[in-house]
Amino acid sequence: MYKKSFLILTLAALVLLVFTAAAFAGENAPEPNVITVTGSGVVKAAPDVADITFAVITEAAEAEGAQAENARLTKKVMEALQNSGIAKEDVVTLNYSLFPKHVYEEKKPPQISGYEARNEIRVTVRDTALVGKIIDVAVKNGANQVRSVVFRAENSLAQKIEALRQAITEARTKADVIAAALGKKIVGVKSATGNWYDDSPPPIFYEKAAGAGGSVPISPGQVEVRATIEIVYIIE
Repeated sequence: MYKKSFLILTLAALVLLVFTAAAFAGENAPEPNVITVTGSGVVKAAPDVADITFAVITEAAEAEGAQAENARLTKKVMEALQNSGIAKEDVVTLNYSLFPKHVYEEKKPPQISGYEARNEIRVTVRDTALVGKIIDVAVKNGANQVRSVVFRAENSLAQKIEALRQAITEARTKADVIAAALGKKIVGVKSATGNWYDDSPPPIFYEKAAGAGGSVPISPGQVEVRATIEIVYIIE
């Protein structure tokens, strides 16, 4: 019985020693030689969506009056937009504020002269050719300000894929040049990290007085779809 127990303990110790040696060897194995490179790609696309931000601003002597008039005009603007083909879910309130307006006289505390209500609305237009028309509709029905117009490409997956391919090709070209200069060759990839995003044109900021005539000319330009990649290549 004693010999059998001794044999089992000896075998267990040998197994533990083998696994410990293997783990130690793995931990101390030399890291492969690597080079790290980055690449980028860009593809231009025509924007297919525009986000327009309007403001409805009303003033009155009392807060209730400013709020009531603002609610009336905002409702009128929203109904006009929907009657022009804009989906209800594409008209969103971004911000609403109500604050007193003051007059200042020398050596007197500020006096409230009235109240201003402001309702900012974002409208998503899914046909960029209609942007000018939608601006006209909103202004004629009560919008006091056109805060900004932002164009973007919503259906740009194909362009994103192409941009990422460009980035990978550029990164590989860099890696080939570096490896050749070092007298090495690329034998594998250790890791790779990539991303893509839309680089939309800057927003158009301006104000347009209510009741102004004439159509608004809008030129959307192009959206740049960009991609970046970082690749760690193994060389030998």
